[in-house]
Amino acid sequence: MLPIRLYVAALTLLFLIVLLATRGIGPLEAVVVVGPLLYLILDLREELVKLRQLEAKIPLLISLLSR
Repeated sequence: MLPIRLYVAALTLLFLIVLLATRGIGPLEAVVVVGPLLYLILDLREELVKLRQLEAKIPLLISLLSR
């Protein structure tokens, strides 16, 4: 999942830089930039939920290993 995030972030950043260097951001460009950013934010939220679930299981695993 990390390579996809990096790829989307790099493309979005490159697109934004090209737009700012050439003509600025219009309504269509804003939609194109906001789409991938929302994808990244939602994807990271899902990842954080999974990490919190794993974090909740750590004390149980530690107690099982310490026996």
